[in-house]
Amino acid sequence: MMSTDTLRYFDYAATTPADPRVMEAMFGCLGAAGVFGNPASNSHAAGLKAKDLVEQARAQVAALIGAEPSEIVWTSGATESNNLALKGFFDCEPTRRHLVTSKLEHKAILDTASYLERLDVSVSYLLPDPSGEISPAAVEAACSHHTGLVSLMMVNNEIGTLTNIAEISRLVHAAGALLHVDAAQAVGKTAIDVKAMGVDLLSMSAHKVYGPKGIGALYVSREVASRIACQMHGGGHEQGLRSGTLATHQIVGMGTACELARTEMASDNERIAQLSERLLSGVRATGAITQNVSSAVRIPHTLSLTVELPNFFPSMLADDLAISSTSACNSAAGKPSHVLTGIGLGADSAERTVRLSLGRFTTEADVDFAVDCFRGAIERCREAGAGRQDMQIRQLSNDVSVAPQLSGADVRAAHAIGFRSIVCNRHDGEAAGQTQFAKIAEVASSLGMAAHYLPVESGDVTVEAAAAFGLLVAELPKPVLAYCRTGTRSATLWNLASSRQG
Repeated sequence: MMSTDTLRYFDYAATTPADPRVMEAMFGCLGAAGVFGNPASNSHAAGLKAKDLVEQARAQVAALIGAEPSEIVWTSGATESNNLALKGFFDCEPTRRHLVTSKLEHKAILDTASYLERLDVSVSYLLPDPSGEISPAAVEAACSHHTGLVSLMMVNNEIGTLTNIAEISRLVHAAGALLHVDAAQAVGKTAIDVKAMGVDLLSMSAHKVYGPKGIGALYVSREVASRIACQMHGGGHEQGLRSGTLATHQIVGMGTACELARTEMASDNERIAQLSERLLSGVRATGAITQNVSSAVRIPHTLSLTVELPNFFPSMLADDLAISSTSACNSAAGKPSHVLTGIGLGADSAERTVRLSLGRFTTEADVDFAVDCFRGAIERCREAGAGRQDMQIRQLSNDVSVAPQLSGADVRAAHAIGFRSIVCNRHDGEAAGQTQFAKIAEVASSLGMAAHYLPVESGDVTVEAAAAFGLLVAELPKPVLAYCRTGTRSATLWNLASSRQG
């Protein structure tokens, strides 16, 4: 069972716990009694032993994806691998300066693509088909004689869709381009054979496959290695593609994790598929949940679920379930997920969508507990449904929502749907009939909620007031519901505070 006290873990797509066997292998590379030498130190036994372990791990990673060990380049993780693949290619490519990718990619690809556009690389961003997949036909249509590289995920990190890499590879190579695959979410979850699939470059990260954080790899086909420029200089390590002292313990951890994935993936996937279906069956029975991209080819590990009730907030589940409302790299942005809007969800539906991802240590008890949590949240939503509509709550982030002037009944409805704190951004006495903050605070206190009075003048939201609001929100139990006459002042305070923090 994966839990912390009563919290059950359903965020394996964000990161996985290290397998105990991985940890044991890593410990053997630490301390004076371990294999702690620098793998680049060829003049003594300590360095040579470390080098042997590094090369053994390289072979283990290569075996998982059907590569040659010499084609594995160590990096700090998939983000660095993605940067090395894209920037490294276009640093060497003088003529075919066109990149094809999709709007559903991880920010490590999208932000790198945006950077490359400033270097006169043109970028085409593909849209998914109605099932949520990036189709081979869309890739073919986007490629031209100017296209140098196509970069796509094998498995999407938010919705779990599985891209037809083998077919896309055939089309990409026919256009004279190379194919880079972000496989961070695919390694250990679906079979990969880079040779059979025709992949030129492939990014991996250990912490997605029960290995340690801080280590990853880029597969670079020997046929294209000369076309990739180093992005980190200082010693010429990794065949000149990535300099830096190799972290033996982390590399051994990744190698062990990949070896376990190679031998146990089939049994892991069978068990996870059964648990995933059990979870889906349970939440569908509520009559209030839609599974996104249900008709797409996808892995069973990752479920994207939208609660079809206007007064649902993902934070209603946060005390009991470690889940996400978007990818970990997007969660602080305060905007709807670009993946969810990319598959056609509106902003409101995206805000009511949660990602549950299952893994090696998920149990039936965890799944049944999660189903009960969804049932409880949905029951509270239905009980408080009318109140939410009257309040016109607008969610600004995972932690903060705003609303027009509240009444005591509104506070009770807010409590019923999971809010823990109330902040008033309106002066008492602004309008006749306005519920005074003392009444709001009295009701909130009776429900165990925090209530704070931080009023600002309409049309006069200052930087200082926004900073004070941001500090207050940071200290309050989450989620927080702030209110004023229309909600505008509260929203302005939060947006300004967030922009200063960013």
